[in-house]
Amino acid sequence: MFALIANGTAEIRAADLSLASVPANPELLQIPGRNQVPGLALHPSGALLYQPFLTGPAGNAGVNGGIDILDAHSGQLRLRILLHQQFMTDVDGLHGSFLATDENGQRLFAITSTDGTAQNAGITVVQLANVPLGIGTLTPASGSAAGGTTLTIRGSGFLSGATVTIGGKSAGVTFKDMNTLTVVTPAATAGAQRVTVTNPDGETVSLDAAYTAN
Repeated sequence: MFALIANGTAEIRAADLSLASVPANPELLQIPGRNQVPGLALHPSGALLYQPFLTGPAGNAGVNGGIDILDAHSGQLRLRILLHQQFMTDVDGLHGSFLATDENGQRLFAITSTDGTAQNAGITVVQLANVPLGIGTLTPASGSAAGGTTLTIRGSGFLSGATVTIGGKSAGVTFKDMNTLTVVTPAATAGAQRVTVTNPDGETVSLDAAYTAN
């Protein structure tokens, strides 16, 4: 999966270029004077979209940077981070992205500047205490309605002790790491099933039609 800006709108596309989702939630995203910044980043699992922005025109005094972290499937705003400096925005043949994440989506690396000029630019590193919970992919995406299929759920922000329901029924879960759960499916009626992951702290996320029982 990859993310891009097309006609001012963020799009998530699959490897075959098909449109997977269009995260958009204007009432949550709106900041007066908000400006898009090149450098959309996806969580490695495809669960979250990291979207950088400026609070005003680039290069102006008093303008700061920010990062919206959205659910890549629903577009729901999960976390907003405001930076003390503004992103660099000059784009040339070698520089077109000003935001990157580590393999867990927990450390964010931003190219920022105190005043928007290259001579005052540097790296801002943000360490998240907790990565928002999200579901990226399920492999395989289908299995027997009788249950007993072993799935791998890739996502973000998983905690040890996380629970999973498929079609409202509890599944067996093994925690692998903060991005990976192994799940044994319960018996279910044939058809598309909603998958829900709940962390021990009560945070929960669902993905409709994420798994098909057949």
